[in-house]
Amino acid sequence: MSTIEAVGEGIVRDMKHLEVVSQNIANINTPGFQSVQSFDVAISEDKTVATQYVTDRSGSIKSSNRGLDWAITGSGYFVIEKGNSLYVSRYGRFHIGEDGLLTHVSGGKLIGESGSIQVTGGAVSVTNSGDVKVAGNIVDRLQIIDVEQLKVSNQSGGLYIFNGAAAAVENRHIKANAINASNVEPAAQTTQMMNLNRHIQSLQKAALAYDQMLNAGINELGRK
Repeated sequence: MSTIEAVGEGIVRDMKHLEVVSQNIANINTPGFQSVQSFDVAISEDKTVATQYVTDRSGSIKSSNRGLDWAITGSGYFVIEKGNSLYVSRYGRFHIGEDGLLTHVSGGKLIGESGSIQVTGGAVSVTNSGDVKVAGNIVDRLQIIDVEQLKVSNQSGGLYIFNGAAAAVENRHIKANAINASNVEPAAQTTQMMNLNRHIQSLQKAALAYDQMLNAGINELGRK
């Protein structure tokens, strides 16, 4: 790989990293948003690619005036079924669907230990341990799981794809009238954006200097 090609690929990778950071910053106030980390991975002696992964770090918890806003105060994710596929989410905003099932803000169904959760017949509440009650009676228990790897999905509403092993969280902690906030760290993301912009500028200057050096060499050869 030539010097100019290496510089060009470096700029392309930095632009991909910058796009990820921009998305993170744009979602600072998006409930349940999990920030994405982007970094370089060498796959051979002369080939490096930009790689991303979704962080599983917990964000803060914000109070809500909705009884069906539920936050996970410990580890784990809600399990949501949508379009015959399972997703996970830290965005615990729910409502009762026309079919009487607890429904996620994304339109998917909230999954309990017995499947979709039927909540007709009275006021709906949740206990700290994840028991769902209707008119004071337990009807199911939330299925809260930990996963090995998260991936961004094309679904709205804070839904994430998960790969690898999934394990039930036994010591679950749920808080009603609360929402999991985004886990984006604004200061860290802003610093990363500044560093990437500086690096791109440095690579652009390196490319310009190399181009000028080549032109000077060609001109010198032309005189001989």
